[in-house]
Amino acid sequence: MNPYWTIVQQRAAELSLAYSRPDAPLTAGLPVLAAHAADFTPFHTLHVAQLCLSVIVFEDCPAHLRTPAGIPDLARLVPVTPDALTVLTTAEEQRDLFGGSLDAELHHVEEQVAATDRAQAVAQRVLEQVPHGLAGRQRMLDIVWELRDDPRAVAGVIALTAAALRALAAPESTLAPAPGT
Repeated sequence: MNPYWTIVQQRAAELSLAYSRPDAPLTAGLPVLAAHAADFTPFHTLHVAQLCLSVIVFEDCPAHLRTPAGIPDLARLVPVTPDALTVLTTAEEQRDLFGGSLDAELHHVEEQVAATDRAQAVAQRVLEQVPHGLAGRQRMLDIVWELRDDPRAVAGVIALTAAALRALAAPESTLAPAPGT
């Protein structure tokens, strides 16, 4: 295996551990991502998020939070679409990862909302590739590459991944289906 992906696997395990408590703050895993960004680039943090989504979230998501095709549905797993405040809080903590470019972007809440929607669509598309094996893994890389120049969307994917990992750490009773579903 490529040494880079060994590092990504280790960091994904560390990120998952950071969110293994249901009360973990959404910023609990940022030191792991900061280390990855320092070793590579802020964009490369998406590889850690991608691995968490495609392995941990995909495998651990309860059946009632999946689509009819068996894919985890982020809209059901992460309660209510993550709002801009959640993403901005996480993004604020990521300032060191992205530097001034993100700092300037934090003043544009409307754009962050749009980036969060884009991030959710990208994260869902990553999950949809898991059943396709090797070809799906290659498409995942292409999908996250689309965000290479959008630090707000990167912040959104990281916040969504954190929220999904934290949701999966919650007791099963809090992930129970709504009555009548």
